[in-house]
Amino acid sequence: LKTKLCKLLFYADFKHYKNYASSITGVRYVHRKFGPVPDRYDYYFATLGNEEKAISVDEVNFGEYVGEMFYADKSPDLSVFSNSEIKILSEVKEYFQNFGAGDIMKFSHNEKGYKETDDYQHISYAYADDLQI
Repeated sequence: LKTKLCKLLFYADFKHYKNYASSITGVRYVHRKFGPVPDRYDYYFATLGNEEKAISVDEVNFGEYVGEMFYADKSPDLSVFSNSEIKILSEVKEYFQNFGAGDIMKFSHNEKGYKETDDYQHISYAYADDLQI
């Protein structure tokens, strides 16, 4: 789901920054109602879907909520990632593998960088040192 994907990106970038002093994507993150998300995430996902034809999206009904489920239409090119980036991506995937979208959203709301920012405010990578994982 889009909510979980945004949080996984946040954790991968901030964990890599915490351990290696650089993020994986270089994207800035903002405080939003459902937790930290990449700034302009809709643009990135639209580009991946419409221009790159790398993902497709389906709407999923969860009773009173509708979510967007993303599916990979292309295999990833892992050669674009460094060894440290692959390591962090794997660690983040493993840590959150049993978290649903709601679980990871609630977890992200406890991050110091989220707690100390307001809606639409950027979350500084300086908060990476305080990451829960």
